[in-house]
Amino acid sequence: MKQRKYQILIFTILVGLIMWSCKKEDINIDITSNNWEVVKIKKQGESTYTKAKESYVLEFVSDTIYTLKLDVNNCGGHYEIVNNGTITFSAMGCTKICCDSDFAEDLLQLFPKMTEYYGQGKELIFEGQGKIILEKH
Repeated sequence: MKQRKYQILIFTILVGLIMWSCKKEDINIDITSNNWEVVKIKKQGESTYTKAKESYVLEFVSDTIYTLKLDVNNCGGHYEIVNNGTITFSAMGCTKICCDSDFAEDLLQLFPKMTEYYGQGKELIFEGQGKIILEKH
């Protein structure tokens, strides 16, 4: 009976290790090598994501400047990669042509609150006070 318990324990540990090792997070991702389209966002304190219904494209124009295309307006600001996996965004300046969606407004509020990033498969994920999921555009 003891041997059976040890077998179950070892099996459980192995399955746990395999599951843990399958999480593919890459902090060495070159976020500036692609344009990124926002897939979904999650505001701080919320348990569910809100999916993007339009195309919102993030571009890292240089080593310090980024732009974001919203529904109607275009925005931009400065960013700094502090070290691999850590980033700071300045508040964005935007054109004021007309009215962007509530999703776009939420996205604008989230970017300066992002402090970490990593790649997972084809996704770029920003985390901080909330979460932004993007895919290569």
